[in-house]
Amino acid sequence: MKISKLEIIARDRVNQPLYPYVKPTDYYLDILGEKSPTEAAMIDNVAILKMTADDGSSSYFNTSSLVADYALTLFRKIENWDASEIAIAWDFLYRYSLPLGRAGVSMHAISVINLMMYDLYARHLKVPVYDLLGGKTRGKIKAYASHLHPLPLKELQEEAQEYIEEGYRVMKMRFISGPADPNAMEKNEELVKAVRDQVGYSIELAADAWMSWTYNFAVRMLKKLEKYDLAWVEEPLHPDDFEGFKTLARNVETPISAGEHHYHVHDMKKLLDAGIRILQPDTMWTGGLTSMKKIAGLAESYGAQVIPHAGNVYNLHFIISEPQAVAPMAEYLTKYREWMEQHMTGIPHPENGYISLSEKPGFGVEYDGGR
Repeated sequence: MKISKLEIIARDRVNQPLYPYVKPTDYYLDILGEKSPTEAAMIDNVAILKMTADDGSSSYFNTSSLVADYALTLFRKIENWDASEIAIAWDFLYRYSLPLGRAGVSMHAISVINLMMYDLYARHLKVPVYDLLGGKTRGKIKAYASHLHPLPLKELQEEAQEYIEEGYRVMKMRFISGPADPNAMEKNEELVKAVRDQVGYSIELAADAWMSWTYNFAVRMLKKLEKYDLAWVEEPLHPDDFEGFKTLARNVETPISAGEHHYHVHDMKKLLDAGIRILQPDTMWTGGLTSMKKIAGLAESYGAQVIPHAGNVYNLHFIISEPQAVAPMAEYLTKYREWMEQHMTGIPHPENGYISLSEKPGFGVEYDGGR
């Protein structure tokens, strides 16, 4: 079965609500103003890609317009390859794109092609993708509720209580400020205290700084928050500051996580060597499942865990194919369906804090026809 065509069949804008949170661009609020999460990550314009095989079968994928355009460029180099040639296609495209790639948009585009090839080949074999990865390691995946963007404290506490009532035992909140704000520490602690007071200490609570702090700020902030027993603090530093991660991990008690904005095994090894033991790569960004399986093996050799960024279906097939000790849970972005699911059907959602995957061939995702 040959992959004969890749095309963009639709484009749309993501109308994601504005959720306040700390960002690395907060130094430039007078220039940029406040941005929604999708705008800040440059994924507010999406495209639907369709990959077609010579037997008429097809795979659909929702990604940013920027990534979709680059994926079309890369695909021309492997057009009419066999859908089963997933590993060689990945390695060829990675090596071919080295002068302009290794991270960012290039790896996102390689991820798209990798995942669509997995989808097509699994559909051809009439099996779910997780069967190609070795099969399920459990019946369902534990999910953690991920949102809790800064709100008036009463509303923030009400949202946290809703997650408990929905069956979640782990949740993640967002910080509001970083070193650009002279009152950041007090504001951040107020938010963490409000949520912790509401959920108690039997609930695991994590928090996300989204690449927005400096080392000195992070040390002081994390020491101030130690009494709230956070499960982890995510991406406190600029993603290229591996030395900062190394020093930070040694000097604070709170576990540090990173990896959402890191790529392939090379960045992950740098994080592991820096003492990070919770990796958070995204299958849609870090090179697809071919990269993720390598990252899982690397993480296991360091005694680390992989808890991927976002609960997209591609991450879920990866998680369920790995031992629970290595990939223990999935993130579920509770209020991002406009971005994550636009024009796509077949996306699994949590029930009572757990996600089950269907036995449909491939990833089980279909295009809704533009509705």
